[in-house]
Amino acid sequence: MNRTTLTRLAFAAVAVPALAFGAPATALADSFFSGEANAAGPKGAMSHDVKAVAFDGHHDKDGDEDGHHGHHDGGAFFKKSASWAGPHGAGVHSVVSAAR
Repeated sequence: MNRTTLTRLAFAAVAVPALAFGAPATALADSFFSGEANAAGPKGAMSHDVKAVAFDGHHDKDGDEDGHHGHHDGGAFFKKSASWAGPHGAGVHSVVSAAR
């Protein structure tokens, strides 16, 4: 093998693992989760709902004239709520949390 081929192989041997492990870490981390459950029966009814959103602060389609985008800081949002009713009463429970 000539020197150019060896140089290319050496570069590939270093670059490929770095890209394979580093590229996913640089991907946008925006994510969304939603789950819900509802049930009803002869003894009562219940409803449960969970929503979670996380964004990394580097993704917004609308930029201003300086090329800056919204959500610079990133953040997270979480909401969990439940309600139930039965022969002995009813109730509601809710938790909301947000960070930026």
